Amino acid sequence: MFYLYESAIDTVLTNHKKFVNTENKFSRNRKFEFQDIIKFFLFNKGSSNQDDLDDFLEDKFDEVDLELTRQNLSQQRTFIDPFVFKEISKEYLKNINYNVNNPLFKTFNGFFLIAGDGSNFEIPDFEDVRKEFRIKNDSLVRREPSDAKFSGLMDVMNGFLLDGIIGNHRQAELPLMHQNLDNIQDIINPTQSIFIFDRGYAAMELFVHIIEMNSFL
Repeated sequence: MFYLYESAIDTVLTNHKKFVNTENKFSRNRKFEFQDIIKFFLFNKGSSNQDDLDDFLEDKFDEVDLELTRQNLSQQRTFIDPFVFKEISKEYLKNINYNVNNPLFKTFNGFFLIAGDGSNFEIPDFEDVRKEFRIKNDSLVRREPSDAKFSGLMDVMNGFLLDGIIGNHRQAELPLMHQNLDNIQDIINPTQSIFIFDRGYAAMELFVHIIEMNSFL
């Protein structure tokens, strides 16, 4: 189904300018274009950035003398809205008819098992990052850790991450999970989905939200 993944990328990147977060960037045609940068991050082999970049250039352009270093690539990456990767993932799930009763997908007694959870994790300790995630610096006793909170929903039997949100580490888990649920309503088949949570999500408003989606707990 790789061609469906490529199709999802091409569809989302048809209007790539909406994923450029800095004015006048990616406005000119270059040999290594916006689409190439996105595909590099999606298909790199996971070794060093420079080795992956050299391999990617050689495979795509049959040459390695194109002037692009990992430093250049890292700078270009800052001009890209990371939401583009979520859009590609959603488009791929649509392409494979994930919300249809497809016998190719693994289920439990005919139901998709969707697990939800959240966790704090460390993010780069730079001033711009701390400002973005509203991490305070004004303590005279200790510097607040550079952390963020991830909240997500995953199809545990098929390995699809259906939605993920990164927020301030002080945010409560429940409001983020409500956002996750809203984000996947056009992706899943709610009547054939069972949601699984740990005891930290035992809240009546979450149960009501899922019941109103015509899903199960």
